[in-house]
Amino acid sequence: SMQDIIDEWLKVQSTWLYLEPIFSSEDIMQQMPEEGKRFRIVDGYWKDIMSEAILDTKALTVTSINNMLSKLQQSNAYLDDIQKGLNNYLEKKRLFFPRFFFLSNDELLEILSETKDP
Repeated sequence: SMQDIIDEWLKVQSTWLYLEPIFSSEDIMQQMPEEGKRFRIVDGYWKDIMSEAILDTKALTVTSINNMLSKLQQSNAYLDDIQKGLNNYLEKKRLFFPRFFFLSNDELLEILSETKDP
């Protein structure tokens, strides 16, 4: 249904917006190749959907795009896996450097993205 598509759409959008700056870092992509590969797939799906939505902004038209719901559901599944992998990556860094336990995930990601040899 249209509501299912919109719900999935909003979930993909918010998670993609959070992860996109993280996975635009080549360093993170190298350290998390599996998650990076999945993010590239989601990124492609999302950009394709957005390109279609720009062509015709009417909700009924946009939500009737072929395989829209399945692409969004697949994207959300990948994004969940990516976030789990990212959390595991950060947990390993915290175990190696206990002082990182005092930092939020966002602060830790910022530090790790600025270092050459994390």
